[in-house]
Formats: sequence, C-alpha cells, structure tokens
Amino acid sequence: MDFENWFEDHGASRESESHGREYAVASIMEFVSDHPHSYASLAVCRRALDSGIDRVDGGVIDALRSHLEGAPQNEIDAYYSIVT
Repeated sequence: MDFENWFEDHGASRESESHGREYAVASIMEFVSDHPHSYASLAVCRRALDSGIDRVDGGVIDALRSHLEGAPQNEIDAYYSIVT
C-alpha cells in the first residue's frame, strides 16, 4: 500500500502538529510496513493481535490495519508512542 497517498486521501498531514487518529493510524501502518523486522513493529502487532506472532508479514499487516480501524483511541496512542 502507498502510505504517501494514504495520508492525503484521509485528510492527514505529516507536518500536522496535532496527532489525530488518522495521522496516528497512518504513522503506525507506515512504520510497521516499512520496518516489519523491527522489535517495535513486532511489539505493536503482538499487543494488537496475538502475543504468539513470531514475524510481521503481509497477512499480519492487513490484520493490524483492520484492528486499528476499530481500536479505541488510547490503544492507538499507545501504539503510536511505540513507533515514534
């Protein structure tokens, strides 16, 4: 997925001072997609989806995207703090 366009399509801006929900979700997804082998990506996916995940792949990224759509704001904030 092209997250560069996702930011624009969803009304979020990288330069935005306020980290609204859309910006935070886009930032999380961009980080996890760009760095699937990082400990931060694995930590986010394990916390959001299943503690037994051993690697982040396309299926896990898709599941994370779906999960974040309905996640409460405090959960989004926690994941955002992990990847920033």
